Amino acid sequence: MEGHLSGGVVVVGEDAKQRFHDSRGYGIPKKGNEIELDPVEAAHLLLRGDLDNIDGMDFIQFVSAQKPDFSAQFSTYLDLRFRGFHLTPVGASNNLSSSNIDFTVYERGTKPPDGVVKYELRVIGERSTIPADQLGEHTLAIVDEEGELTYFNTTEIEPNGKKQFLPPPSQGILLTDKVLLNNPDSTFHKEGFFGQHIPNTPHIQLSLVEAAYLCNCGSLSTNGNVLHQGRKIEGDLFDHRLSVYTVLRKRGLIPKTGFKFGFDFRVYQDFNTTENVLHSEYLVKVIKSKHVFSTKELSLNVRLAVGVRKRTLFAIVDGSSNIRWVLVERVTP
Repeated sequence: MEGHLSGGVVVVGEDAKQRFHDSRGYGIPKKGNEIELDPVEAAHLLLRGDLDNIDGMDFIQFVSAQKPDFSAQFSTYLDLRFRGFHLTPVGASNNLSSSNIDFTVYERGTKPPDGVVKYELRVIGERSTIPADQLGEHTLAIVDEEGELTYFNTTEIEPNGKKQFLPPPSQGILLTDKVLLNNPDSTFHKEGFFGQHIPNTPHIQLSLVEAAYLCNCGSLSTNGNVLHQGRKIEGDLFDHRLSVYTVLRKRGLIPKTGFKFGFDFRVYQDFNTTENVLHSEYLVKVIKSKHVFSTKELSLNVRLAVGVRKRTLFAIVDGSSNIRWVLVERVTP
C-alpha cells in the first residue's frame, strides 16, 4: 500500500479507513475509504511495514525530508504507541492547531475521535526552552539527545492548608538580614511556626520575609523598616517572595525557608505544634512570569523535590497581586 503527499499530509486509499482508522485510530477519514495521515502517523506506518512507501520514499528517506523538530515528535509518538496509547497529532491532518499542544493522548482502551482524553501533550527537545507563563496548560514530553522520553504533568492548582494563626503583638530588633525577638510570647514559634529559637534561650530570630509579613499584619513592630531592608538586600525579588509568603499564610499554609533544598520555601499543609511537625508537602520556587525555563532547570527542580519526598510548586508572579500556582510532577504514562 502506498501513500501520497498532499498539502503537508499523507493521503492513503484502498482499504485504509477500515485497516488503519477504524481499527487502530490512525488518521482522519476523507472521501470513500481514503484517510489523511499526519506525517508522524505515516512514518510510524512506514516503520511497521504497513505502508510500502510514500511517493517512492522509504522510512529513512521520508523521515529525512521532514522539518527539524520531527525527530522529537516521532520519538514521542513511537513511545506512546508502544505503551498502548492512541494519540492524535494536532496539526494539518485534523485541521486543528495549537502553538502549545502537539498530541492529544487518549486513555488506554479508547481512541479518537470519541475516546477519553488522558493528556494534552507538548513535545520539546532537551535543548529547548519553555516560558513560565506556558506552564500549567499541558503535559510535557521532553526528548533527550539519546531519544529517551521524560514526561512532566504541569497543572495549575489552588494550594490550601489548615493553619490560621497570628501571634500577639511583639517588639523586634532589626539586624542586617533578620529580626531578633527578645523573649516573645511562647505561641510565636510553638503555635505559629514563626522564626527559629536561638538555642538555649527564649529569643527568636525571624527572617526578613517573616518579619515583613508580621509587620503588615500588625503583630510586629521594629526599630527599623523591614521592607526597605529586604529590598536593599534582594531588590524586587523580596516583594515577590513576600507576596507569595503572604498568600500562602492566608491560605492556611505554613511556609518556611527552602534554602537547603534550593527553593524559596518549604511549605506545610498542616501544623499542630513544633513538637509535632508534619512532613512538608511542597517546595515552592518564586518565578517571574517572563522567566524562561531550560528543560534541565525544570527537570532538576522536580528531581530535587522528589528526592526529599516533596512536590515542586512554582509560584509565578507578574508584579501584581495575581499568583499562578503551577505544580510540576514527573509521570510515567
